[in-house]
Amino acid sequence: NITWSVTDFVKVSISWAQQLEFHHNGYKSNTLSSSHNFHANSTWVHLFTDGAIARDTWNASAGGILGDQLGNWIPGFNRYLGKCSTFEAELWGILDGLPVMLIKGYRRAKIQTNNLDAVQALTNIGLEDSGITLLKRLHRIMRFQGQWQIEYLPREHNIVADRLAKLSLTWKSSLQVFDVALNEILEVLQHDKVCGTFKQLS
Repeated sequence: NITWSVTDFVKVSISWAQQLEFHHNGYKSNTLSSSHNFHANSTWVHLFTDGAIARDTWNASAGGILGDQLGNWIPGFNRYLGKCSTFEAELWGILDGLPVMLIKGYRRAKIQTNNLDAVQALTNIGLEDSGITLLKRLHRIMRFQGQWQIEYLPREHNIVADRLAKLSLTWKSSLQVFDVALNEILEVLQHDKVCGTFKQLS
């Protein structure tokens, strides 16, 4: 598992948006093998994201999973946000997921969330200059990097992302990236597979 500070994450998202090299602890992302890069560049993956709000404190968190069409875990991630709106938490889930995906070498993703407001905000080009900082940052990354499909997903088919987000409410941790599925997630991951959440990708 990798834990990124807020500063590290901001550096990552900005560097991808500006098409610059990413460095993390002296490691360059272009050290991935050319064969892996070619495979990842041509492969469509699912990016499931969700935000969670604790109704007693209104503290928020975000989480998500990158997976292939068979339901295989690529990485998962989550982050504690503190106090923010439901909409902001949903956007943070996507904003965290995109650099994680790009760093792994993937350039094509179906972004899936159970928040209609987030779907509409990302598909409405006119909102790019809305003044919402998170939304502007997302549009910037998506404009310069990768190929995207954005889809609304019913909550009952987004259980893994929901569980990861809620775990971070308890842990109160900065951004964490999990290369291996957590034990707390295995049962709901299987549920999402059975429910057909990991559908055929373009």
